[in-house]
Amino acid sequence: MSYFPLFVDLKDKNILVVGGGNVAFRKIVKLLPFEAKITIVSPKICSEIAELLVQNKNLTYKQKTVDIDDIKNAYIAITATDDTSVNAFVAQNCKNNNIFVNSVDDIENCSFLFPALIKKDSFVMGCTTSGKAPYVSAYLKNIIENDIPENLDEIIENIAVLRQELKLKIKEQNIRAKVIHLLLEYYQKHNFNLGLEELKSELNSLIDNVYLKN
Repeated sequence: MSYFPLFVDLKDKNILVVGGGNVAFRKIVKLLPFEAKITIVSPKICSEIAELLVQNKNLTYKQKTVDIDDIKNAYIAITATDDTSVNAFVAQNCKNNNIFVNSVDDIENCSFLFPALIKKDSFVMGCTTSGKAPYVSAYLKNIIENDIPENLDEIIENIAVLRQELKLKIKEQNIRAKVIHLLLEYYQKHNFNLGLEELKSELNSLIDNVYLKN
């Protein structure tokens, strides 16, 4: 079975992390850039998580065993323990309350998978093997990440500006998509090293050419 990739806004959402070890730490670090409110529930935590608590106002620690009330308040839940009974307890209660849950290395108790993530400013990419071979996801993520242009955020902002201009000039979505595709090819041929005015000039030329062909 394959999993459908779904990108959601986590800003100010309540995320429950059950567990306080190194695995939980790694999940928390990946979640922090998305500005969620993260509650860690565990009888004890590692020193790395303790440091994060001091540095981040969006983190809360409850020194206890997880219970139903902790789960009911969550937007999504992540269990990062090696106790399968805890995983099963959290997963079942999440299911009962329509809450998405991820149990690390325990796919039977997952309703979503935590992907290998690439995040560069507004660009986010998730890689998964649908739980079959997560090390493959991590390996491919590193390959892709090394090929991403350093000025990616500038590229995104430039194309976003031109996309809005294109909407004013062309009503047909399929033609807009074709123009943007050709513009990105042109941008890439110049190693993504073009200013906005140069891109605008090429955009106008492409609009004329695409309309003539259509």
